[in-house]
Amino acid sequence: MKKQLLFFTFLLIYLTNSTIYSQNDNFVTVFEKSNGSKTATYHQLIAYYKELATYFPAISVFEMGLTDSGFPLHLLVYNNGGKITLSEIKNTKKNILLINNGIHPGESDGIDASILLLRDLAVGKIKSPNNTLLAVIPVYNIGGALNRNSTTRTNQNGPLEYGFRGNARNYDLNRDFIKCDTKNAQAFSKLFHFLNPQVFVDTHVSNGADYQYTLTHLFTQHNKLGGEAGNYLHTVL
Repeated sequence: MKKQLLFFTFLLIYLTNSTIYSQNDNFVTVFEKSNGSKTATYHQLIAYYKELATYFPAISVFEMGLTDSGFPLHLLVYNNGGKITLSEIKNTKKNILLINNGIHPGESDGIDASILLLRDLAVGKIKSPNNTLLAVIPVYNIGGALNRNSTTRTNQNGPLEYGFRGNARNYDLNRDFIKCDTKNAQAFSKLFHFLNPQVFVDTHVSNGADYQYTLTHLFTQHNKLGGEAGNYLHTVL
């Protein structure tokens, strides 16, 4: 458990520090090529991940249901034991850590950091515990990612272009988890219950507000969670 928690802490730092440059000549990202001023488009993102999965057996790519945009919700899985099937994931004894990116595509840090993370895991620059599967949703709000602009987050420091907050039907997906009015949320719900992850990370970024801290964790309030889960969250995590 200590190794898993150390890896989880490392992931949080990695996901919120998009200035990490550990380049492989064949897999340099849009973010790196632009010195941090650009973020990948949706099509660049998916093409990059599919190419990564072609070269590295530890990376597997799945389509997990349609979104309001008409494009599928993709799932990337890193398994240091090699290619893995959905059936094997369903029956795995390994811990699953799920990262969700691009619920607001204008908040692109997690999108780009996850590319760097999976690439560096694949090329062996960093190691993951043998008892952990890393699952990543490249971008949840695909419709918003396709609707790029440079004016809807005026106080945000970059990138030059980014996705829009609303999805293909102009829903804010961060307000739709319970209602499931969107195909995105319905696909996400099925994916989440299929994986049943031990740890879930949803990446967000401020819109340029003057926060004192670089990184903020928001955990469930342990005394409201209650019971064994509340105690575990408060005393261990």
